[in-house]
Amino acid sequence: MCTLLALDTASDYCSVALLKQGQVEQIRQQAPRQHTQLLLPQVDQLLQQQGVALQDIDAIAFGAGPGSFTGLRICFAVVQGLAYGAQLPVLPVSTLAAMALAQQRAVDAPEGSVFFPALDARMSEVYWGAYVQKNGQLQTLQVDALSAPEDAAAAIQALADSAAGRCYHIGPGWHYPSLAAMTAAADLTIEPAAADIVRLGQLQFAAGLSQDIKALQPLYLRNEISWEKRQRIRPQTDTQP
Repeated sequence: MCTLLALDTASDYCSVALLKQGQVEQIRQQAPRQHTQLLLPQVDQLLQQQGVALQDIDAIAFGAGPGSFTGLRICFAVVQGLAYGAQLPVLPVSTLAAMALAQQRAVDAPEGSVFFPALDARMSEVYWGAYVQKNGQLQTLQVDALSAPEDAAAAIQALADSAAGRCYHIGPGWHYPSLAAMTAAADLTIEPAAADIVRLGQLQFAAGLSQDIKALQPLYLRNEISWEKRQRIRPQTDTQP
């Protein structure tokens, strides 16, 4: 039975999780712009609580994106250091897929259900994807994308119209009017969490999909130049990490 560590800082939340003997333990804190200070201490705290050394870990799963540009870079840098230091393989996990899994577990979703996670990408855009439940597992229906809310709404509507099962709309990206108009039941509270990332990482690990950190980069979906422009113009009240 594998032992996996998972890290995520793709949103305002900073979280780490450990899968040990089939059980998942998590430390998660909402802490905008404090990810750098919190992430490694959270890792140390969780490993000590569970009596696990880094050398006991089989692989490290991490929220590979999409999400906050700065948050993704912080998480990736920490995972790099841990993976290099302990010679561990890594498991990159979509943050949107993790959100879909969170909803799937919360509602005991029936077969054929379709999940539409969306994160606010700022700059009047959203990160979104679509996942369908087949044989109890999530399968990608629409690869993670970056779109204007109205474009995402049109694409989601087309997918929903052809869906055979119930549709779930999840994540803070659904606050945009063009998306909010599609449903009165969107759950804006669901965001990426390491506890869901480690569960998806477990499936990758079982399938032999572990990778070398040297071959990976986060899934930004937006280039660094755009993010630097955003940093110059962002208001002081913006709390994106």
